[in-house]
Amino acid sequence: MKKIAGAVTALLLAAALGTPSAAAAEAVSDWPEAVRTWPEAGYATAKNLQVMSWNMCGSQRSTWHCEGTGTPQQKIDVVKYHVQNNYVHAALLQEVCEDDLTELMAQLGPEWSKSFAPYQWSQGASGKWNSRCGEDTGRADRIGTAIVLKGQLADAREYPLTQPYVGQQRPFQCATAVYWNVRLCNVHLSPLGSNPDHPTWDYRDDQLAEIKAIASTFPRTVFGGDFNALPPDDPNNKDAWVWPAGLYSTGPGTEGYQECDQTGASRTGRATHGSGVKIDYLFSSETRRWCAVADSAFSDHHVVIESVAVPA
Repeated sequence: MKKIAGAVTALLLAAALGTPSAAAAEAVSDWPEAVRTWPEAGYATAKNLQVMSWNMCGSQRSTWHCEGTGTPQQKIDVVKYHVQNNYVHAALLQEVCEDDLTELMAQLGPEWSKSFAPYQWSQGASGKWNSRCGEDTGRADRIGTAIVLKGQLADAREYPLTQPYVGQQRPFQCATAVYWNVRLCNVHLSPLGSNPDHPTWDYRDDQLAEIKAIASTFPRTVFGGDFNALPPDDPNNKDAWVWPAGLYSTGPGTEGYQECDQTGASRTGRATHGSGVKIDYLFSSETRRWCAVADSAFSDHHVVIESVAVPA
């Protein structure tokens, strides 16, 4: 492991100049030497799969509080930076506007595939509708989550989770990365207070239990995203009870899935949010090769990347 001090220096210089670039926005901590292997060096009997998760904070709607986090192109450039420089094969994106996703795909090229699932706002008995990227008089394209892959996706679908009857509903979607035969799933859990009629109701325990049940049906999987929940072993977590037994592994040989940034039995990790807490995760059934966390000037969430070895 080593720190790439130059990336931090570039970030500070770009901030001082007032023109941060996507590359300069990546202040990477403890970036592994193995990141430079492409695609399978050192793993002759395994396929290397590198998956990125990032909440882009792409909404143009003021109630989503993404102002000051960069332009759509700057956010697109962050994804492209990790694809081009850190060899990402798949990206699980949250809070991405559909038109921006279309532009991202155009810039990545025709060999890339996508699956998009919109957020929806529910008014209970009055029905629900797709959430807009912009204000009521602004951008009308949808906002949602996306699975983006270099290669072919198959069997893309949304899986129903327990959702607030009134308020913001967030999708849970999966799709198969055909070359690796791995099921990729994108998670965005409902934070406490999602139901304006019942702000004390917590949906995360039900949602996590349902995600665990769904993931357990996949022989090979990588699932992650914005969980809106602290790790169960975080000493400041008063809601550790939302994590179901058998989801978050307590170490090698134990039930559940190892998390990207987990060390041994400790179910914690580096901060992934600008507030200094970890709420973004990547779990996998496959052997972890390395994990990286990268700050970005263009979202309140950090980028998380996991490299796993998938048996050939």
